[in-house]
Amino acid sequence: MNKLGGSDYETARDRLRTVMIAAAIACVGSLLTPQSFLSLKLFLTIATILLFVTMLFIIVRGCRCPHCGKIIFMGALSATHCPRCKRSLTTGKKQKKSKR
Repeated sequence: MNKLGGSDYETARDRLRTVMIAAAIACVGSLLTPQSFLSLKLFLTIATILLFVTMLFIIVRGCRCPHCGKIIFMGALSATHCPRCKRSLTTGKKQKKSKR
């Protein structure tokens, strides 16, 4: 479900940020867990892998330009304009060309 007044891209970006933080916490927890707690270490490692797969799924399904449909993989958290059609991902307005 989309947040009130937000686009699908913004919702996917927020979900991606949440899953990315959870994956980082699980990864650090797995690294810092001593060998004596092997079952916890294994659980955290598997959780990290599943969270990374979930991140890829969110990027492929939700981090798309709402206008041209291009998947925005690199820089999905910081992108404001689509690299292909140069439209704003939130408002849909065309990006003005810079005069160089």
